[in-house]
Amino acid sequence: MIWFGSSAGVALSNNFPEARNVGAWLRHGWHIAVAYVVGFFVMLAVLGWHPDAPLRSKGASPVAPEAQAPAR
Repeated sequence: MIWFGSSAGVALSNNFPEARNVGAWLRHGWHIAVAYVVGFFVMLAVLGWHPDAPLRSKGASPVAPEAQAPAR
C-alpha cells in the first residue's frame, strides 16, 4: 500500500524510511493489483452484471396486501 494519503502513513514513513520508496512498493507488490483485478472479473463472471435489477416486481404494491384497506 502507498501510505502517503493518511497521517498514519506519514508517521510510519518517519520511522521506516523504506516506506517512502513508491517504486519499490510497486515493483514488489504488483501481484496484489493484478489479483484484485482478476478477482473482480471472477466475481463478475460468477454473479453476473445486473446494474438495473428491479428491487421488486413490476406489479407489486409498495404496501403489503394485508395492510391495505379493503376497497369499497
